[in-house]
Amino acid sequence: MTSFDAPDPRDPPPAPDADGVPFDAAVLQQAAHSDGVSVQALPELLGRVETHLAGCRESLRRKFERAHCDDRRELFFVPPDYWEGVASVLSLSPEEKESVRRAHERQLLRVGAETRRGAEFDAALDIRTAVVVSRA
Repeated sequence: MTSFDAPDPRDPPPAPDADGVPFDAAVLQQAAHSDGVSVQALPELLGRVETHLAGCRESLRRKFERAHCDDRRELFFVPPDYWEGVASVLSLSPEEKESVRRAHERQLLRVGAETRRGAEFDAALDIRTAVVVSRA
């Protein structure tokens, strides 16, 4: 590799790949550029969590309020400590848990803005958190 082939360190890292996870690319971009997990690690991390959540889909439907559903994903309001349990099962670090929680909440807020329910969803996050899971 010649010096002109090398990436410029001042260039922002590429956006994480949204394939395989029920998140909009813009949400992944935002989540990847906040503190916590690296841009390169975020898609794999969210994929691991998605695999776990897909196995919990029926339980989520029975136990929690579904905030939104579309062709691609379902969004649920869950108790604030929900991500503690997921982090324990998947052995996530505190930084990974926070990155996952933040991505799920940002996707909820994005859907809220698109469906004119932004204020409602934002207020709900004062007492709960969000889970996004792909549709079966």
